[in-house]
Amino acid sequence: MFVMKRQTFTPQVVQMFIALLKPFARRRFPEPRRTSNRGRPRCGERWVLVLLCLYAKSVNTRWRDIPEKLSLCDFLLEQNLLAYIPSKSTFHRVWQDTPVSSIESLIRSIGYKVAIIGGDIAFAVDSSGFKIIVGCIWRLLKWEVKKLTKTASIFKKVHIGVSLPSRAIVTITTTLSTTHDSVASGILFKNLSKRLLKKYKRMYGDSAYWSENILGWLAQEGVVPVIPPKANSKDHGTNSPQDLIVRAHTHYIGLYTRNFHPEFRAGVEHVFGCVKLDDLRIFDRKPSNQIKTLLTPFLWYNFELYERNLSSVLL
Repeated sequence: MFVMKRQTFTPQVVQMFIALLKPFARRRFPEPRRTSNRGRPRCGERWVLVLLCLYAKSVNTRWRDIPEKLSLCDFLLEQNLLAYIPSKSTFHRVWQDTPVSSIESLIRSIGYKVAIIGGDIAFAVDSSGFKIIVGCIWRLLKWEVKKLTKTASIFKKVHIGVSLPSRAIVTITTTLSTTHDSVASGILFKNLSKRLLKKYKRMYGDSAYWSENILGWLAQEGVVPVIPPKANSKDHGTNSPQDLIVRAHTHYIGLYTRNFHPEFRAGVEHVFGCVKLDDLRIFDRKPSNQIKTLLTPFLWYNFELYERNLSSVLL
């Protein structure tokens, strides 16, 4: 069973992190255009700075501590990845300019590579809530007094699509805590790779994805939905995907249990369980930066999975 390792800010891990993610990051974090040649020369390419920011956020490192940690990484200067160690303001500015969509695209690209290597045949979707824990005792006391609720603004919902049986994250998006799973499924399916979709034979999900639009889209793509009908679902006698599934479950008791495959459906829960092992502390006040930090554990999960699968292939 795959279990995430507790990562630390060590030069060896940083070097492997940059080396493995270089092909994915160079395309998604291009160098911005310069309007003039004045000013100090750039300390390094944009994709290197973004990867360092992502790594620092994944290990809960503050901005002011990043230059000190990077001073131990001699390979950055030896391999000409950086001309000099940037200041904390440089990393913070790069982090501010990095869009959330680019980080989500990076996660999907790594998951796609893992799924292709593993030869996956199905995928599962689900969501989970995350509480934004800010690094301020005043805010913590303020929210504790008001008794946190699931609809509070500090809660975010992460929706993911996991490829099976490799359990790689191949599609991901974030929404407010009040967003229904079926509403966010449109974004998940839209960002799913068409090549992977052709390989998938089944989709696993709970009753929250029991929707006419979702079942119709799956039938159009030739994917068999393994979704339990809602308790109030009725057979209207038509040949729609919903009526066909309700009719099958009515005539064949235990059909969903036979097709459920707990080891496949539990793949999504396994991913969320691995991500939530560590207490992610978010120190950003800007909502978009909070979402970026929230995505870093999912990026680290795909990175470790990709590193292990790549090592097994090379061996």
